[in-house]
Amino acid sequence: MKKEREWFRRFFRRSEEKFTSVDLRDANIFKKAYCAIASNIKTIIFLMCIFIIACTVVMYFGRRDSKSIVLSLNYEQASKGQNPNLTRYNIYELKSEEVMQKALAYAGLQDVLTPSELSENIDIAENNSGKVIDPLDENTYYISTSYTIKYRRNREIKNISTDDMVALICKAYNDVFHEEYVGTTSVLQYDLGDIDGMEYIEIARLFNNKADQMIRYIEQRIQENATYRSNLTGQSFQTIRRMLQNVEAYSIKKYYSFALESGLSRNRDHYIRTLNYHNEDVLGIKYQKFMIDYNIRKETVQNYDSAMIGTVMVPSVNERNEYYMSRTNIGTDYLTRDADFSLQQGSLVERDILENNDIIAKVSASNVEESEYQKAEELIVNVDNELKNVANIADTTDKDYIKHTTKDYLTFSDYENSDGAMFVLQSVIGLSIVFFIILCFTYYFVDGYIRRKEDKTDE
Repeated sequence: MKKEREWFRRFFRRSEEKFTSVDLRDANIFKKAYCAIASNIKTIIFLMCIFIIACTVVMYFGRRDSKSIVLSLNYEQASKGQNPNLTRYNIYELKSEEVMQKALAYAGLQDVLTPSELSENIDIAENNSGKVIDPLDENTYYISTSYTIKYRRNREIKNISTDDMVALICKAYNDVFHEEYVGTTSVLQYDLGDIDGMEYIEIARLFNNKADQMIRYIEQRIQENATYRSNLTGQSFQTIRRMLQNVEAYSIKKYYSFALESGLSRNRDHYIRTLNYHNEDVLGIKYQKFMIDYNIRKETVQNYDSAMIGTVMVPSVNERNEYYMSRTNIGTDYLTRDADFSLQQGSLVERDILENNDIIAKVSASNVEESEYQKAEELIVNVDNELKNVANIADTTDKDYIKHTTKDYLTFSDYENSDGAMFVLQSVIGLSIVFFIILCFTYYFVDGYIRRKEDKTDE
């Protein structure tokens, strides 16, 4: 008991021991409180220092295990609450299972955390940088284009820092956002489809159509940026175009030539009837139409009054503001141009008719062996694999190009609160004041309790 009293006296000194000349029994509450606090001021200061140090350590580790970043949407449709492809934007897709799974895969934590466990530690808040739509409208709404993302470190994560984990979450969301809403192109997502019932010559035409579609798309990219080279594939759009052209010029042409010269068909009679019908009732009618248009326009131009076909000159002004006589088109110019177009289209249709006649002749005279069918199937597989490989390279390159050109659609920046240090200081000061008040009340009540105990003992 004596040891306990000695231990207690180290941290508490009765006010009567210091203020021996003061009769505290008749003193008011403020005087008693002052005497109790003044008698133990050293101990109070010591406890206050311990408390401040503890608060600082707790806040330091708390800030180290959490990180906030600012997500900004920097594309035109964002001010309307939309994604780049005009679908509705939803910031909470950042916490979706797809994004969380991709972030865990980047971090190698698939077996450590579940997507839901990771998403529970992410908080999202709107910032004050949105756009007010029609403030005079009673039904106006507020759209934010900036959000604060706060991540609290999961206890299960040991070897990855909070900063690195936040960076991986941002990367995962950025990748999913671009895959889903930016520049998705079906032309480069090659799929030959079901060809089991298709004739061998038609398969070759299908290969050509697929390749031509991809080439036209790639040529548009070349016009946009002829020098771009993907870091992922190491290819430029120009090299991809050459790859597709090579497949057309060699692999597809080789297969087409083999199928044509061998007279391959899955159903000879049906295929011949189909080609004849196409020539007579489809291509034949189109050819006649184009040739009628051509002949009418040609005859009209020939019969046109020669006196009316003179060159028409009109006064004009050049870039240097100088007058000159400029030639302009007249009626016969337009008729001649239309006649040339009709003749060109008619020639193309005639070529298709001749090609079909050649196919009919080869298929009718063919005596195909089983080995030739097997070789044709092997060539189909080879061409399909080549196109699929080039299409994958083209699609990856195109997506990398889109991400390059739209890299600023989403920007992630550290949350910089200029009042952050002041906020921590104010928090520590505020907690310290509260703790000091608690200590004062505690010493006041303990001092009064001991005094009352001693008064009873004296009685």
